[in-house]
Amino acid sequence: MEERISVLAYAVRGRVVLKYCGQLGLMLAVLTLVPLGFALVQADWGIAVRLAILCAGLLLLGGLPARLPAPARIQDNEALTVTALAFIFSALFMSWPLMSAGMPFMDALFEAVSGVTTTGMSTLGSIEHRSATFLFTRAWMQWYGGLGIVVLSVALLLGHHAAARRLADPVASGEELMVTARSHARRSLILYLSLTLFGVALVWPLCGDGFSALVHVLSAVSTGGFSNFDASLAGLGSTSATVTLIALSFLGAVSMPLYWRMFHNGWAGGLRTFFDDVELRALLASCLLVGGLLTWLGWLHGAQAPWYHGMLMAFSAQTTAGFSTLPVAEMDPASKLVMIFSMTVGGSIGSSAGGIKLLRLLVLFRMLQLTIRSSALPSHAVAEPYLAGQKIETDDMLRALQLILLFIGILVLSWLPFVMLGYDPLDALFEVTSACGTAGLSTGIARPGLETVLKSILCFDMLAGRLEIIALLVVLYPRNWIGRRGEVL
Repeated sequence: MEERISVLAYAVRGRVVLKYCGQLGLMLAVLTLVPLGFALVQADWGIAVRLAILCAGLLLLGGLPARLPAPARIQDNEALTVTALAFIFSALFMSWPLMSAGMPFMDALFEAVSGVTTTGMSTLGSIEHRSATFLFTRAWMQWYGGLGIVVLSVALLLGHHAAARRLADPVASGEELMVTARSHARRSLILYLSLTLFGVALVWPLCGDGFSALVHVLSAVSTGGFSNFDASLAGLGSTSATVTLIALSFLGAVSMPLYWRMFHNGWAGGLRTFFDDVELRALLASCLLVGGLLTWLGWLHGAQAPWYHGMLMAFSAQTTAGFSTLPVAEMDPASKLVMIFSMTVGGSIGSSAGGIKLLRLLVLFRMLQLTIRSSALPSHAVAEPYLAGQKIETDDMLRALQLILLFIGILVLSWLPFVMLGYDPLDALFEVTSACGTAGLSTGIARPGLETVLKSILCFDMLAGRLEIIALLVVLYPRNWIGRRGEVL
């Protein structure tokens, strides 16, 4: 069997990967112009020079390979490879400008990975003394990481051919590839921009600080969680602004295509489409359930304002936004366990949220339900699983189960080194779950003095969580690079 698969398998074609990596390099150069402009306005010359050099370098490095002819067809492993490399190289390239703040490479890389993966975890300790340019750059990286560098490239740079469609959705097939990728990507970009502008217009008057509003809205829409305060949302000093940002995080955790279907169906039909979505209802129910549990546990342990903190922390964990209204380290063990489960599940497919995604969990529950019900049926009966009136295909079930098992496997393998080095098992599990789920909430383990090997593990976890594991494993698989190659047509 292994030999048959090897005969049919093709390694990635260098010219194809190089072309689209060059295209993505150009996109990253365009995105870097925004923090560069901010640095020039702030007269922050140290980081401005590095950002300018990076822009020029990306234009030079990306310009030539981007001119290579586009293939008529792009292989699945090539699309996954380009997607993974987009996030890996973005983090590596952006580490150098961040180092101008006086941090070592590993810490700068950790911040960059946390930014582009929309995690929001940090090893810097206090960040309030950092420059405005540094804080804005981190939030900006979360913003474009949430939308997806690949989606941005498809929306603005790539053409309408099948290769672009495959890049936009590496696992799509059949009729899904007949939809114009650029149209879909542009719709996502328009919705994302609209949500961001709407958020800034709401939060700025509430908190009275334009810079804080901008940083927090960029992080909320992307469900990233970076803040310009050490105390996260507690540093805002505005309950109304805090609640609004959590609400924006919830909207960011809702599937982007759902918004477009809602607008397309008109006012009444759109609202019905929105609230009839099974994954949205599951997201809201999960937030309220976790919020209720955290409220009850906080009340049992004598916490102040348990309803307020419980609900906000629940929405932050479930949407993987990573904002906090109180230190996670001060929470009781049961509350941490509840949040671990919440961060593992995450938000909706097609959103900027992390985790295994609610729809996959619903598919798993439907499979279990069908298995139990089938035990009471005669042997000749055929029972097929349905979810929200649609048949669940076998491939969808296998893909959901595969991702859930891989997620759990990475959690366990990442957790063991922390325990071996003497960290509290529950806190260590919380930390690696937060990284894999791209939530960013921390018990305090992520700090300046964290061992380099553990920082590297958390970086891997953040990338794996953002790329949903498979794309990163494809890049690390030797046969992805070595072997027969198809023709570039």
